[in-house]
Amino acid sequence: MCGIVGGVAERCVTEILIEGLKRLEYRGYDSAGLALLNKEQILRERRVGKVANLAEAVSEQHLTGNIGIAHTRWATHGKPTENNAHPHVSGNVAVVHNGIIENHDQIRSELKEKNVVFETSTDTEVIPHLLSISMKKTNHFFDSCVSVVKKIEGAYAFAAIHSLKEEIFVARKTSPLVLGLGDGYNIVG
Repeated sequence: MCGIVGGVAERCVTEILIEGLKRLEYRGYDSAGLALLNKEQILRERRVGKVANLAEAVSEQHLTGNIGIAHTRWATHGKPTENNAHPHVSGNVAVVHNGIIENHDQIRSELKEKNVVFETSTDTEVIPHLLSISMKKTNHFFDSCVSVVKKIEGAYAFAAIHSLKEEIFVARKTSPLVLGLGDGYNIVG
């Protein structure tokens, strides 16, 4: 079963995200990944298999950031491959998602007509593409995220970051999503 973790902190969130993913391992999964905001760029790492594989890769590459999102995936759309693992990125946007986007085929077709290239066979990938397109029009992250929520159908929870915005946007419909306020950091799961 998929799991989402996100964090905004006064310190590096990498360890917080990895620890959050480790706490989700009992749910079962086939891959894990994270995206961190670092100096107006998104750093992403994904691995098939255990969270330990991801943690090792993140450590070797010294990935850091004060804002980030992470995910454990149980394949529902697409095979368990690194390419299908979350987070998915389009332009300056990264997204992790649980649940199902029921109208993803329709949205995918509409986006392909606009020459959007898909790299995965997941339903999730429509979300970052929609966000990226909307951000090019408005440059307002919250409004762009709200417009995407209005377009997608299904039972879901997702978290999104943008390379130029020091915040995480989260949304849910039917699926659970919890926010935690800490001393010097805030988390979502």
